[in-house]
Amino acid sequence: MRFWWPPLICAFLIACSGAQSARSSDDQAMWQGTWKLVSATYNGEPQNADMRWVVDGDHYNIVLDGQRHSDPYPFKLDPSNHRIEVIHHETPPGTYGGKLRGIYRISDSSLTVCYDLMGREYPTSFEAGPGSRRVLYQFAKER
Repeated sequence: MRFWWPPLICAFLIACSGAQSARSSDDQAMWQGTWKLVSATYNGEPQNADMRWVVDGDHYNIVLDGQRHSDPYPFKLDPSNHRIEVIHHETPPGTYGGKLRGIYRISDSSLTVCYDLMGREYPTSFEAGPGSRRVLYQFAKER
């Protein structure tokens, strides 16, 4: 009877791995397209901008005031923890910008992302209060 345990455990681990891959590709697929900024908060202050993220594969481009920035921002999703890492530009660790860590929530029609702008840790909530050095974006799907 105990000889069945190793194959059973292996089958379980493979099934879990397959489920993780499915979640990863599902989230990645949901990110694709154009997202229009609905609201933003930086360090406790509301921000206004005519901004869109155009997501294509594993990167997004920012469109600000109708002008598409040419530099892509590569990102990596961790759907099991709803985390994102993105590189906005190369900077030393612990300084503003560069590799950002964040959390996200996504549906067919909305995307919410909260980044730690210092890139030190993943936020544990969708809050960007005063002194947090976080930014909270809320987007609506355009297409």
